[in-house]
Amino acid sequence: MLMKNIRVNLKDNSYPIILSDGYKDSLSFFKKYVPNKKVFVISDSNVAKLYLKKFEKFMKENKFTLFSFVFSAGEEQKNLKTLENIYNFALSCGIDRQYTVIALGGGVVGDTAGFFAATYMRGLKIIQIPTSLLAMVDSSIGGKTGVNIKTGKNIAGAFYQPKFVFINTNFLKTLPSNHLKNGMAEVIKYAISFDKNFFDYLLKIFQKGILSNKDFAYIICKCCGYKADVVSKDEKEKLGIREFLNFGHTFAHALETITKYKKYLHGEAVAFGMLFIAKLALNINFITKETEQKIYEIMEAAGFYKPKFNFNTDIFLSLMKKDKKNVSRKIKFVLPKKIGMVVSKQEVEEKKVLKTLKEFFK
Repeated sequence: MLMKNIRVNLKDNSYPIILSDGYKDSLSFFKKYVPNKKVFVISDSNVAKLYLKKFEKFMKENKFTLFSFVFSAGEEQKNLKTLENIYNFALSCGIDRQYTVIALGGGVVGDTAGFFAATYMRGLKIIQIPTSLLAMVDSSIGGKTGVNIKTGKNIAGAFYQPKFVFINTNFLKTLPSNHLKNGMAEVIKYAISFDKNFFDYLLKIFQKGILSNKDFAYIICKCCGYKADVVSKDEKEKLGIREFLNFGHTFAHALETITKYKKYLHGEAVAFGMLFIAKLALNINFITKETEQKIYEIMEAAGFYKPKFNFNTDIFLSLMKKDKKNVSRKIKFVLPKKIGMVVSKQEVEEKKVLKTLKEFFK
């Protein structure tokens, strides 16, 4: 049953986000955007075990020519080596510009497949089919693609919009609880950044401890609407609007890099990043103690309890400086002003950032 059709408005690059609970609703979009019926599916080992054969069967029954590439699951696989393996496989299969790439998976698959599509033979069309909550509410929308290198997250990348995003909510039924929690960090990010009423709603259902299918559908629709609106206004982060979506991410990317992408899921890292930013904002008198406490309250209600970090603060700070959003090695933060409002491009004195890191790592 078709639930929602949200649109990302980017003139010639505009596209729909389709929310549904089955494949049938997507068929007309596949026929429209892949008229020659040639597709190259990229997935990871976890998703492939659950969904690839069913998706291949659906496509073949509808007369699509299909090749599939599966790489090992995990953030540490989002790298240039994996990308090279996909290039080589695609060439061996005769994949050319007539093919459309389909990213079937979570954020790692979407980012990697997106960058492949942007760069292989100077550009193939891509369709995003996110299978994780995090990818559904955030990473599959907006055209940010990229892979990690040893010294930084998403350093190699490109803005490259999909032809459409198909969100099948049935994928959530097999998503492990830690990955549902992982996606909720990005959901909370939207609430803190844009909507106090949504924040209050989330806090209430987290405290209740039971989320229904209706809750998930509502949450996904809300977040897709926020993301579509922001991307429509500032596709390539030139106006400072899209930077709002980076709340918590400068810290998160440093945390992922220093732990070699193996210890924390991306959403977990973002959650800890938002907690750090709340403390930093309080330390520079940017927010009230009450606002900081509300941010900590919703994080704890969602199950995010800050662990004890044992990182060298100087090294951690240097990693934060390498974040691709910074200019001239000066760290630019997205800071909360109040619940439902953040501001971007906020430069904070390095000594205050370092002081807060030392407090936060205790």
